Amino acid sequence: MNVNELAKRYPTASEYISQIYLILRDYTYCNNRRLADHIGVSPSAVSQAVGRLKRLDIAEQDKYGMIMLRETGVILAEQILRRHYLLEHLMVRKLHFPWDLADKEAEHLQDKVSDDFTDHLEQELGHPRVCPHGNPFPCNPDAPEILSAPRLIDCTEGEHIEIVRITEEGERVEGLLHLCYLEGVVPGTTYRITRMLTEELELAEDTTGRLIVLPRSYGEHLRVKSVAPALTA
Repeated sequence: MNVNELAKRYPTASEYISQIYLILRDYTYCNNRRLADHIGVSPSAVSQAVGRLKRLDIAEQDKYGMIMLRETGVILAEQILRRHYLLEHLMVRKLHFPWDLADKEAEHLQDKVSDDFTDHLEQELGHPRVCPHGNPFPCNPDAPEILSAPRLIDCTEGEHIEIVRITEEGERVEGLLHLCYLEGVVPGTTYRITRMLTEELELAEDTTGRLIVLPRSYGEHLRVKSVAPALTA
């Protein structure tokens, strides 16, 4: 069974499979409550969905409620994510579609395109290894390092940091991607943390000194690495 065949039999399967995969990748465990919160549906809807995935031999759930993907599920999830990330790159890099809207559009299209188109797209885009938001492709050998990057909220005032990625969970937080897009807080940009308050984080661009204020809660979903201060003229 491939992604397109699965979508015909179970239209919402792609979202559930890919989100289970991503939760396991970031947190190592997934249960009904976490999956429901992640997708934004009721626990009963998740129970029904997981039951259907189990009947299709795509997922399994132990007596403690922990959800795992079977081998078929892992393969399908990685195919879905590859399509999703490549479609995001196509929209952002080639079509100049807003960076903060590409995720939703890719979600609508990821189980519609063919494997041949996906292969062609990857070649045309130069075989990217992370999505536009910095999350690694399943085949990326640097994935463990990228995924283990510390959270912005765990850093200290005065520290110089580089944005590594915005987590998949963060992409679903209302307003987060849009504000980061407007302020240019994207992977590869560097900042000095000037203030860490109860409700806000303040960053200063390393090269210009321009100040950016973000809700502190966003800092949980921004993964960073420490860098040396940028040299200014």
